[in-house]
Amino acid sequence: MNKRVFLLGWLILCTTVTQAQFLKKMKDKVRSLTTAKADTSPEESPYEDSHPSPATGNPSLIIGGDEQVTIDSVFEFDIAVYQEMEAWQGNQLVINGGEQIVIYYSSAAPRMAIHLLSKSTGARYQFYADFIKGSQLSITAIHQTGSGDKEKLDLTTMEPVYPGETGYLNQLVKTGAKKVIAGVACEEYEADNVKTDSSQLKVTSHALVGARVWVPLQPHTLFPGYAFMPEYYKDQIASMLIAGTYPPVAMPLEMLLEYSNGDKVVTYTTDIVSGENRTIHVMDVIR
Repeated sequence: MNKRVFLLGWLILCTTVTQAQFLKKMKDKVRSLTTAKADTSPEESPYEDSHPSPATGNPSLIIGGDEQVTIDSVFEFDIAVYQEMEAWQGNQLVINGGEQIVIYYSSAAPRMAIHLLSKSTGARYQFYADFIKGSQLSITAIHQTGSGDKEKLDLTTMEPVYPGETGYLNQLVKTGAKKVIAGVACEEYEADNVKTDSSQLKVTSHALVGARVWVPLQPHTLFPGYAFMPEYYKDQIASMLIAGTYPPVAMPLEMLLEYSNGDKVVTYTTDIVSGENRTIHVMDVIR
C-alpha cells in the first residue's frame, strides 16, 4: 500500500505546474490517510466504506476535523453549473492539463458543493457547505482512497476549492465592471494585493501575480437557497458586499489567474442546468 501511494504521489508531482498546489494537497492528504488507517475503525466515521473493490481492495474515505461539527453524508441539489478549466504555459495550451468542474446549489435549502476532477490524474477534490448546520467539508481522493476535514463555516475565512490556486478568494475586491455570462448578470472582482505583493518575484517563478473573476451580481441568482440562510450569514454577506469584498457563496462563472512566469489558468462556464433534482452521496468521491 505504501509503495502504491508513493508512486501515486510521484505521478501527481509530475503533472502540470498550474495544478501544483491542488495536486500537492492531494498527495499530502493521501499520504496522511495511509498513516491514519491503522488506528481508525469504521464506527468512527459515517463515511467509512468497508465494501471490497476488485481494483484496489478496500475503498476508504476517512473524515477528520472538528468533532463538534456535524455534516450530512447525502445532499440534495437542483442547480448545476458546469465549467472547464484550461491551463496555459505562455501561449501554449496544456493538453489534458485542466480540470472539469461542477458547482451545485439548492433552491430549497442553503447548501452548496463544488466538485473538481483532474483531467490528467483522475484526482478529485470536493467541497460542501451547509449554512444551516454552519459546517463545511473538504475532501481529496484518488484511486478510491480519500480523506477529508470538516470545519465550522465562517464566510470571512471560507476558502472553497476552486481551480488553479487557493488563498486568493478572500482577497478579491470589486472593480465595478459588469457583463452577462450564460444569461447571468455578473460583476468583476480582482485581487489587487496579489499584484502588489508580487513586485519582488522572479519572472521564472510560478507564483500568482493576478486574479480576475466574474461572479453573479446577486448571490441568490444561482443560489435561491440563499434565502433560507440564518441571519448570521446574511449579515456577514451584506457587510462584505458593502465593503466591496467577495462573499464566497456564489462561485465565479469566469476566472483568469496569471502567474509570474507567464502561465495562466482560465476557467469558463459551459452550461447551467436548473430544476433537475440530484442526490449527491459524499462516498461517491471514492467510487
